[in-house]
Amino acid sequence: MNITFYRKLAYKVADSVTRNGQYTETEISNIRYGLVCIFSDLYKTLLYLLIFTVFSLTKEFVLAFIAFLLIRPFLGGYHFKSEFVCIIMSFLTMVIAIFAGKIIIIPFYIQLVLIVLLPILGFLITPVKDKQKKEDRKRTGILTGVITVLLLLSDCFCMPDNIIIWSVIEVYALSVYQLLIIKYLHKM
Repeated sequence: MNITFYRKLAYKVADSVTRNGQYTETEISNIRYGLVCIFSDLYKTLLYLLIFTVFSLTKEFVLAFIAFLLIRPFLGGYHFKSEFVCIIMSFLTMVIAIFAGKIIIIPFYIQLVLIVLLPILGFLITPVKDKQKKEDRKRTGILTGVITVLLLLSDCFCMPDNIIIWSVIEVYALSVYQLLIIKYLHKM
């Protein structure tokens, strides 16, 4: 099941933007693709925000969402075959992070261990796709580690719940799962 309303909207916006300009077909295609990506993420984010607001969990959603947004680009992502499944799995991931963070309080000494181990793991599992990316791997790995430490410290010392920590743990768990699946499929 594909959700197409935002795709149609993106095409209409792209057509109105490019109608008066002198754009090549490639540029128009890139504009359309960019708008589809923006509208796709925007409608999912608004949907999640609406749902969590109905349940009075807006602050918790925003905290979990920020943690995901900051770390996910560096650790890679898992793509599902259907957009509908992607929406459901992303929603469930947020729900788990929020409710685990509110219910299961991680002891301080385990938080300190996570502050040390997760950045190291992030540095080690930062994905490399081609030779050009290999040059950026060290910088990306360091940035992943710094962002992870900052997120974990902010949750450890500033938040009453462990929502950010659970969000970070989930991102790392999904990234490790993705790496294991890729290695299994390619028998590396």
